[in-house]
Amino acid sequence: MDFRNLIAELKRRNVIRVATAYAIAGWLIIQICATTFPFLNLPEWLITAVIIFVLIGFPLSLIFAWAFELTPEGLKKSKEVEITESVTNRTGKKLNGIIITVLSMAVIFLLVERVFFAEAAFIQNQSEIEFETASIAVLPFVDMSAGQDQEYFSDGLSEELLNALAKVEDMKVAGRTSSFKFKGKNENLKLIGDELNVQHILEGSVRKSGNRIRITAQLIKADDGFHLWSETFDRELTTTNIFDIQEEISRTVLKELKVRLLDEDEAELDNVPTQDIEAYQAYLRANSFIAERNIDKINLAIDLYKNALNLDPTFSEAYARLAIAYNLQGYYGNVPFDQVQEQVKENAEKALSINKNEANAHAALGLYYSNTFETDKAIGKYEQSIGLNPNNPDVYNWLSIAYNEKGDLKESNEAYKKMYAVDPLSPLSIYNRASVHFYEGEYDDALALFQKNIDDNPEFALTYAGLSVLKALPPYGQLDESFKYSTTARAYGRDSRALGILLLRALDLQLEDLADYYFTQLKNQYGSSYEYISYIPYYSIFKKDYSYLREDMFEYIDENDLTIPSFSFYISLLHYGNKTGDYDRVLNEFRKFEPGFFEEEIPALEIRNFSQARLLADVYKNMGNKERATQLYNAHCKAVEANKNELDLGEDGEAYLVEKYICLINQEKYEEALPYFERVFLELNRKLAAWYLFETLPSEVYEIEGYQKVIDEVHSELDQQRSNVIQFLKEEGEWKEEWEEN
Repeated sequence: MDFRNLIAELKRRNVIRVATAYAIAGWLIIQICATTFPFLNLPEWLITAVIIFVLIGFPLSLIFAWAFELTPEGLKKSKEVEITESVTNRTGKKLNGIIITVLSMAVIFLLVERVFFAEAAFIQNQSEIEFETASIAVLPFVDMSAGQDQEYFSDGLSEELLNALAKVEDMKVAGRTSSFKFKGKNENLKLIGDELNVQHILEGSVRKSGNRIRITAQLIKADDGFHLWSETFDRELTTTNIFDIQEEISRTVLKELKVRLLDEDEAELDNVPTQDIEAYQAYLRANSFIAERNIDKINLAIDLYKNALNLDPTFSEAYARLAIAYNLQGYYGNVPFDQVQEQVKENAEKALSINKNEANAHAALGLYYSNTFETDKAIGKYEQSIGLNPNNPDVYNWLSIAYNEKGDLKESNEAYKKMYAVDPLSPLSIYNRASVHFYEGEYDDALALFQKNIDDNPEFALTYAGLSVLKALPPYGQLDESFKYSTTARAYGRDSRALGILLLRALDLQLEDLADYYFTQLKNQYGSSYEYISYIPYYSIFKKDYSYLREDMFEYIDENDLTIPSFSFYISLLHYGNKTGDYDRVLNEFRKFEPGFFEEEIPALEIRNFSQARLLADVYKNMGNKERATQLYNAHCKAVEANKNELDLGEDGEAYLVEKYICLINQEKYEEALPYFERVFLELNRKLAAWYLFETLPSEVYEIEGYQKVIDEVHSELDQQRSNVIQFLKEEGEWKEEWEEN
């Protein structure tokens, strides 16, 4: 083969010109797509598809140029055109023009891309750089001392470094629980960075020999393991210079991270928590116990904080943490409500008197205001705490609860999401994030996270309590499964919460003897707690025995000057009035909680109180005041429609559908209410408190075909679930012969 003749023929047939024009045009098309598609939010696979099509088209275009020729009579096969009649020279000139045009377009595109798109890319890259240089996890420093007796010091150094960095405004710091998950583990740093969503890892070691201590700290890029900085600090260890060492390392790390410090950040780094090493060690041990949310560990933590404060009465952080521990003791233990509040407030205020910028003290005051139902004040305190330390996951947890109490479910869920972002391996963070998935209708995601928590933290009682709640609610309605998870939660937690859930499941399944058993346990073990008080209404209504309301709940309210805006309490007020005729007391309690209900013109109701308004309407109806009852019923119905989009899952969610069918029944629109009634109990599989909801239906609904069918179907399923629970208890050896059904 004569290659010179082949090349000459390729030139004559314009194959080389076609290849040049196609290559330039193809490159230009790919560049335009790669640059613009991301800004148009088009999927990445489209860019890949364009590249594939361009590459496939290249050889096809060459084959086409070789095999065909464009003539004045149209497109013909090259072999059919005589050389004397060929017009390839003119076609070549046209192709030269096309090449010049495409090249010009490529130059113009390059200029535009450099001026406009490069600026956007620079901004995007800058935000990534800012994120990278402002995200870090502090792993527990390793105790490499010969006697392995410096663990408290090495853990304390890690924790204080973490706390110091966390208070820097623009820095994302992984929470303590997540960072300490890797203690004693030689995990791949990239894996740690991915799990904690940080770009940098600070790790180190502590080695003590005599009175000398050597601390090695190193800053590492998580994605490639590259050491950005490493330094060794050899110091004479005394009881007074521990925090000088911590501060020195903190400042060096911050400098290496190139994070701009504000004045208040400098002040935080200058803060030495205590000069007493024994007090500091007691404080650190207490902090580790608190994280487990176990009542026995909480009690131990309180003793340790007290010990630390006996050694150093100026230890502000210990006062703040002690206040939080007292609050947890009241929640999980058996402590009178007024005593809890006094201890929380007293210790939080002591902490602030020593250090006005103590973030945990502001959070503790937030807990105090939450417990006294001053929700707006509580939110303000939580926000103030977050402003001082934006990386404390616990405060996001409490902030979420406060927003939920206010009826702002969107902000509540956002706070839980922030908690999870800060501390993604904390069992409480995982638990709360799973709850958000559930509230947003992402049930499979919720179950997957709960299961992850069981795998990673098998003794964390709240996970089982969360699964118990999840399984009881729509769309599951599995009260038997809920009961089983509650028994596991009770076994691990030994606190009032799991026992209370067991009581509720016994009531839902109408296992009266079992409910009596759990209620007696709750009263005997936690009779002084708010938790016990909160379950009295359910039990009293089920038993139709309101002596507990008179003897325990009202006495508790009066002694503590406490208002309890729990929905069950409002329900119990209604039934208490019907049973005793003491409507003066009932109206007085409603007035204390919701004075707006008693105004001549009822103000617009909110999510937090529209259900309570219909209960007060029931009270007025039973008293014979139908006019006022109708006003409240109408206000309730109006509020249900006005707020439906703010409720969980909107107008397709259980919260709206339940309120809607009750609204229509109260307005005596029974036929119109039936489809909503069917959706709640059949489509959404509602089982919780079905006994109560059916019991309170007006007799007129039973005259309408459809209601009894729904009720019978729900009762049939509850009968089966009741049998499952009895069988489960028998297998566990927890069922008593005297509880056998009659």
